[in-house]
Amino acid sequence: MKDNVIQLIKLGKIPNNDEMSDDTFNQYDSLIQMNDSLTFEEAELLINLFSDDCNDLNWGLLHLIETVEYHNIDCYQELISKCNNADFKGILEARLNNYIENNK
Repeated sequence: MKDNVIQLIKLGKIPNNDEMSDDTFNQYDSLIQMNDSLTFEEAELLINLFSDDCNDLNWGLLHLIETVEYHNIDCYQELISKCNNADFKGILEARLNNYIENNK
């Protein structure tokens, strides 16, 4: 497992904006910025770290989740169903549906 993923898991769910210091924001932001794709297992551990309202970090986490290496669409749909933020779950679902539609 990647060190960044381990550190993100230890930090836990991204805090809400009113609970976030600049240092905490920067810590999450630097850990979310990865060049490597996530394994499916790593993505499963990160899918429930979305903040309720810190969309800057949520978008970074979404992009990171989208790098996941999965073997079939059903597995990815199951992963998305575990997302703890309804708005970002909807975005992930819509983007997957667009991918499916464009690759028929």
